[in-house]
Amino acid sequence: MAEPGHASNLISCAAVFIVSDIHRSVNFYRDQLGFEIEQIWGEPPSFAIAETPNASIMLKQGIDPARRAPPAPNTDRVGGVWDVYVWVRNLDQICAELEQRGTPYSGPDRQPYDCSEIIVTDPDGYLICFGFCP
Repeated sequence: MAEPGHASNLISCAAVFIVSDIHRSVNFYRDQLGFEIEQIWGEPPSFAIAETPNASIMLKQGIDPARRAPPAPNTDRVGGVWDVYVWVRNLDQICAELEQRGTPYSGPDRQPYDCSEIIVTDPDGYLICFGFCP
């Protein structure tokens, strides 16, 4: 069991996606989803963080081509499971921004647990769910 106060030390968390092409992924998260990308690290380039003030997704490509791990979205292992869920304050605004960028998405769908959600699929097949839960 965590010691009292432990949870108050936590700041945020990030999903980590193994990607097949770091540059393609950076372009998608920046240009199609509107995330900021400050830098791509490594030689050759192999790691970046796609971030907003309240959500981050780490993108990691293997360095050694002989040992490069392939992307492994949840849907490759378990059907109907997202890879990351991003809570939003205004789903209509997210949809409008995606449409303006030409980013395809499915939904919005109203769920039995009272959330409205859309799904975006990244170039490696990762499912990103944006959900508004009043």
